[in-house]
Amino acid sequence: MKHIALIACSAHKQGKDTPEKKFRAMDIYTGNTFIKSKTEGIKRFCCDDFHILSAKYGLLDKDDEICYYDMYLGHQKLAYKKQWASTILEKLKSHYDLATTKFYIFGGSDYYKDLVPHLNCVVFSYINSNTINFDEAKEFLNGGK
Repeated sequence: MKHIALIACSAHKQGKDTPEKKFRAMDIYTGNTFIKSKTEGIKRFCCDDFHILSAKYGLLDKDDEICYYDMYLGHQKLAYKKQWASTILEKLKSHYDLATTKFYIFGGSDYYKDLVPHLNCVVFSYINSNTINFDEAKEFLNGGK
C-alpha cells in the first residue's frame, strides 16, 4: 500500500513583493504548520510522496511552479469548494489506485471534508494556525464508510 501525504497550503508564502516570480510549490509556502507537516509529518508516517492542497490551484505536485497568491478555501462559496474537491479527486485517481493508497491529510476541515468520503485516509487537524497535533488523528477507511 502506498502512503501519500496531502498538505494544505498556508497563508504565509514567498513572493508577496514579487508576484510574477515563480517558486516550486514545496518551497513557496512558509507557514509553520505547512513546514511541520512537510518535514515531520511525512517522515513520522513514512509517506512515499506528498502533494499540496492549494485553494487556488487545487492539487499541486511538490515540483509544480506557481506564483504568489492570496486565497483561503474557507472563504470560498460552497459550489467552489465542491468543484475544488472533485477536481482534486479526479487528479488523485489519475495518479493512484484510491483503493490501495492511504492518504495522510494535514490541514483544516475545509481542505479535507469533501475528500474524506472518497479516500482511505488519516486526517490531522490544525489546533490553530501554528500548531498541528500528530498524536490525534481521525482515520477514515473504505472511502469514509
